[in-house]
Amino acid sequence: MDRLNRYLMKKAAVTIGGLIIFACCVLLMERLLRIFQVVATSTNPASDTSQMIVNLLPYYLGIAVPMALLLGVIITVDRFSRSSELTAAFGSGISLFHMTKPFLLLGTFLAVITLFIEGYMQPVGRYNYRQVEHSVKQQSFTAALREGTFTSVGNRTFFAGTDLPGAAIGPIFIYEKQMDGYRQVGVRLTTASQGEIIIREKTMDPVLQLSKGQIYRVVEGKKLDGDLQFESSSIAGAASPVIFRQRGDDEREMTSLELLENRKGNVTRFNVNADINNATLHLRLAKSVLLLILPFIAVPFGLNYGRNPSSAGIAIGVIFLISLQKALEFGQSLGAAGKIPPWAGIWPIIIGVALFALWIFRKSAYKMGQPPLTSVSHYMGHIQGEISSKIKAIHRFGAEAG
Repeated sequence: MDRLNRYLMKKAAVTIGGLIIFACCVLLMERLLRIFQVVATSTNPASDTSQMIVNLLPYYLGIAVPMALLLGVIITVDRFSRSSELTAAFGSGISLFHMTKPFLLLGTFLAVITLFIEGYMQPVGRYNYRQVEHSVKQQSFTAALREGTFTSVGNRTFFAGTDLPGAAIGPIFIYEKQMDGYRQVGVRLTTASQGEIIIREKTMDPVLQLSKGQIYRVVEGKKLDGDLQFESSSIAGAASPVIFRQRGDDEREMTSLELLENRKGNVTRFNVNADINNATLHLRLAKSVLLLILPFIAVPFGLNYGRNPSSAGIAIGVIFLISLQKALEFGQSLGAAGKIPPWAGIWPIIIGVALFALWIFRKSAYKMGQPPLTSVSHYMGHIQGEISSKIKAIHRFGAEAG
């Protein structure tokens, strides 16, 4: 690799890396509020929060990498153009395709990384995130009975009022689902004026001691079945810990190798049919292939010639990538629903993007003329000028009328 390509690769790598870190931080900020709500009843909130964030990172990396690659290459080429280094390179006989090689190498590297992220880290991270969330909700009564909050623990939902003198709390409301296997057959409602948490000496299990309360049972048809009043009652032990299900109940928790194994939908340990399985597998492969195509789109979007450089590349690039992502998700949903073959919702879009990349790069590299987005920038500038002139005319008319 010559010195120019090393220079371009270094500039692009730094920009892409910075954009990936920035995008992940922004995306995590949106989820942090939800995480804080989940760990509000946790006995170890710092550890649980850090585990949930680490398990979320692969998901956000899958979103950030394509955007960072496209914008990083556009910004690098734009700076290279504005500093007249691009003109000097062309004057030295260096072709645009030659200058695209370092970006293509970066795209290939990120495509391999994305295969691993999308195919292994994301599914396992998603499952681990749900497992930690489930574990946080399976807390003891001490964590569940927080002042003025509703907390679900297993099949029970607890509510405790304000603290009372001594160690008592109240009033207390408990909503408990009555299950027959996997089917809910009724609801038991328990209310008490106050309660007290005690710890058994032998087992160290917490016991919620209730006093002066009532128990109602709502069966199918929403009819009350009995009304039991009590002076004293207890709910012994911590909330029964429910073992979290095995990974693979959701196609998003399956690795790419597992999706490949279950492509006929006949693997019994996975509860995923063939259409959903294959649509997810095609989407993951397509995201990696897309990273090989994006440099040929980003380079023309970043080109600038002349005294009035265009700055529309970044805006159009963002709109293009978001639209493409939504189109791929829509194609996947059609394939998962069985309305079209799973591959037909993904690969025609990728082929269309590849043809567009071939056309726009060939137009930029082998034909003389302004960069592809120059006319778009000039058109937007013309519209902006027209709007400004209209606003000035309205202000002038208002001033004369006044």
